[in-house]
Order: sequence, then C-alpha cells, then structure tokens
Amino acid sequence: MKQRIDTLDFLRGFALLGIIFANITVIILPSSIHTNLFWGKILEYAISERFFMIFSFLFGIGFYIFITRAVNRGDRSTTLFIRRLLVLLIFGLIHQYFQPGEALLPYAIFGFILIPFYKLKPTINFITAVILMVLGIFLGGGYFMIFPMFLVGLCMGQWRVFENIASRQKGFRWVQIVSLCLLPAVIYIQYFLSEQSGKVEQAAAISAPFVSTFFVTTLTLLLRHNIIQRLLTPLKYLGRMALTNYLVQTALIILAGNLFHLKGHVHQTTLMNIAIGILIIQMIYSTIWFQYFKIGPMEFIWRIATYGKLPGRYKLNANHLE
Repeated sequence: MKQRIDTLDFLRGFALLGIIFANITVIILPSSIHTNLFWGKILEYAISERFFMIFSFLFGIGFYIFITRAVNRGDRSTTLFIRRLLVLLIFGLIHQYFQPGEALLPYAIFGFILIPFYKLKPTINFITAVILMVLGIFLGGGYFMIFPMFLVGLCMGQWRVFENIASRQKGFRWVQIVSLCLLPAVIYIQYFLSEQSGKVEQAAAISAPFVSTFFVTTLTLLLRHNIIQRLLTPLKYLGRMALTNYLVQTALIILAGNLFHLKGHVHQTTLMNIAIGILIIQMIYSTIWFQYFKIGPMEFIWRIATYGKLPGRYKLNANHLE
C-alpha cells in the first residue's frame, strides 16, 4: 500500500474549515436584522464558493489516485469506482434530506461523468476544464463549477503535482504569486457585478478559482516547513476523515439549532462562533480518533461497501484498524 499524501489531508481539513461557515448560514438562517458587516464580507469574498471548489478539486485528485492504485493492484478499477460512487450517492440522498444543497449527491452524479476522462491526456482535460469553468460562470456558478474542478484535480493527479512537491516548489510559488496579483481585479469584478446585477453566486464564481488557487498554493508551500506541519496537525486529522466530519458538521449544526431554537432569529456572529466551536470539537476528536484507528468511521463503511468485504489491511481487532 502506498503512503497517503499528507498535503492532501491538510487541504481537505482546510476545505472543511470554510465549508462549515457557508453551510451553517444555510441550515440555520440568521435573522435578517442581526447580520454582521464583517462576517458578511468574509463570507461573500473569502468563503462563498471558494472552499467547495477546493473540495471538488480534491475529489478529482482522489479519483485519479483511487483508479491508479486499483489498476496497479490488478483490480477492476472502473467497477470499484462505480460502486464507490453508488455508496456516495446513497450518503448524499440521506444527507440531502437534512441539508438541501449539500455536496455529496452532485459529487456522485458528476463522478460518473468523470470516469472516461481518466484515459484522456492531462492537457486535454485541463483545456476542457477551463472551457467548462467559463461556461459554468456564465450559467451562474454553483453546481456548474463542480465538474470543471473535478477535471482540474484529475489533471493535477495525472501530472503527479502533489506526489513530489519539493521538485515543483518553484511552480507552486509562481502560481501563488500570479493568483495573488489577480485577486484585487477579480474581487473588484465580483463586487461590481454583485452590486449591479444582484447575481451574487455568479459574481462569486468569477473570483473563486483565483482565491481557491491562492489558498491551495499558499497552504501547500507553508506545509514545506516542519514547524507549520506540526502546528497544523489537527487540520490533517480533520481532513483525513473528511467524509465523517462533513456529515458530523451537519448533525452538530442541526443539533445546536434545535437545542437552542436558533433558526430565523439568531445573530450571524453567534452562528460563526458556533461554527468555530464545532471545528474545535472536530479537530479534538479527530486527533484522538487517529491515536487508535487508521481510518474514519464513515470512511470505513464506505470502504467496506466499495469492496464488498473488509480489506485485509483494515481488519478490526480490539483496539485498532490495521
């Protein structure tokens, strides 16, 4: 078994940091008269669309890794991935009931479309991704940006960008600098369009790829320093069980909303504080979990359902998954 790419786990954890702030305002609607200007702008210009795009990008990389490793083992890679998507589809259908607009259901649907692109050259996939991304922006962003980001992630997997970051550090730096330089322009375009047309999601989709690229490249470069990696270790564990934590976030948000009767009259700042509290709880229990187990609980169920059996290296004993 090849080792996990830790950087991808850090990035998954980072994506979850932003996703909860976007989701909590959808699940528990804040009072229209209790909004906060600071948090409103943070959500609009730093969070909206950005972190779901990162999550989608990572799904594309995960697809490449899954198929490639299955092929190398001699397994029926496409069959296994289809089973994996069917299980994700079931998770999504259940989750959709509690959180309309969630990501797992469209991920599963678009995942089926992604399968034939594995055999195409990365350059073709990248050009296709750019074309579809532009089209997705014109169509209003949102779900239309998922598949282009799948393709971008697939390209990065095909080019093995995250498998040897040290040799590509200069490239990461250049992409980081270019995206940073473009941020003022694309943020202004977002501001102008959202103010003039009211098409907030479409405006956010224009700047989101550049903001997301800056976030990904910056975190990836920061993780080159051992001290940063150690400080952010809870983030890695958060991302290592991303499916579990994504679902648990919804459960904890709903629990908090029902327990304290928050829907419709809570201050936006209170919601943001609740999100921060949930993230702290998740980083604590995720860190503790991986002291005893090798895989998250929902990931474990997903793996069993994909393979139709308990893979040997994950057999359960008294205390560990090995």
